[in-house]
Amino acid sequence: MAFILSGAASKLEKLNTGRTREWLANKQMGTTQTALLENYFDKGGYVPPHYHDTEELLVCLEGNGRIIIKDEQFDFPAGSTAIIPAMTVHEVQNAGDGVMRMLGFFPDAEPKTIWINE
Repeated sequence: MAFILSGAASKLEKLNTGRTREWLANKQMGTTQTALLENYFDKGGYVPPHYHDTEELLVCLEGNGRIIIKDEQFDFPAGSTAIIPAMTVHEVQNAGDGVMRMLGFFPDAEPKTIWINE
């Protein structure tokens, strides 16, 4: 069965790292094999080091970011897509002066995040 989710189906979660996240689709919203997340980063906002047990695709929609994988930094400007293999420790930072918007796609309806420093 196919269906359309309205913006009212999700909620914005303001995190203490200068990031606001919004799940656009996941298991709680009815998916069975995929999840989609949108992140809004304030200036200096970030996602701390973590990994997932599935591959992750990141798409920078707006702004200028940086992705750090194993102490190596990669520019992540608007229009870029990053492929993060499963079990790869990574972090994301807003490297610009304005807001950065990013989508995160997972091939799992309920992706698990393992935080490194928790």
